[in-house]
Amino acid sequence: MKKSIITILILFVVAFAAAGLAYTQLVKPTPAPVQPTNTNVILNDSEESQEIDTSNWKTYRNEEYGFEFMYPGTLSVKDWAYKTPNWELLLYIGQNKNIGDGVVSIGVEKNIKTFDAEKIFWPIPRENIKIKEVMIDKDDNYKAKEVVVNFYAVDGNNNTLNYFVENSGKLFIITYNQERNAELGKNIFEEVVSSFKFIR
Repeated sequence: MKKSIITILILFVVAFAAAGLAYTQLVKPTPAPVQPTNTNVILNDSEESQEIDTSNWKTYRNEEYGFEFMYPGTLSVKDWAYKTPNWELLLYIGQNKNIGDGVVSIGVEKNIKTFDAEKIFWPIPRENIKIKEVMIDKDDNYKAKEVVVNFYAVDGNNNTLNYFVENSGKLFIITYNQERNAELGKNIFEEVVSSFKFIR
């Protein structure tokens, strides 16, 4: 008799628990779909359309490589190639207290004379690279490859806007780090690029 009462109680508890679980599944609200996070930087219209005052800008001129460009007078330009084995020229525009202390870089990589996306950006997957042909200076004299790289990895993000210009047997690479756009707006970078010109 005791055993049958215990069995009935156990069955009653199990049935009650099953009914409760079934009820919570029926009335459980459906979660809202997860919206993807927008990781793209969106510049507001006023920033893009605002005319840039370049009256206090300086001009960097490099006779050896035969080019020049303008940049904001509050920043400096420094060649860090001596600290890197792969670059013969590596200018950073920024505060330049340490290598990489700049939002913009202009350089010439050793042994690379022509644009080859697979070689330059390896091992970044091709789907994370967008390439188009553009003219970069104010007078539309220089054809360039515009390459947008948006690749997120464990060891860091590569979210850059790059211009590749071939001249005199060298490939010039102009890069804007879009992750640091708060330090230097994209419109300022575009003004720097549009002032870039070869002097021979």
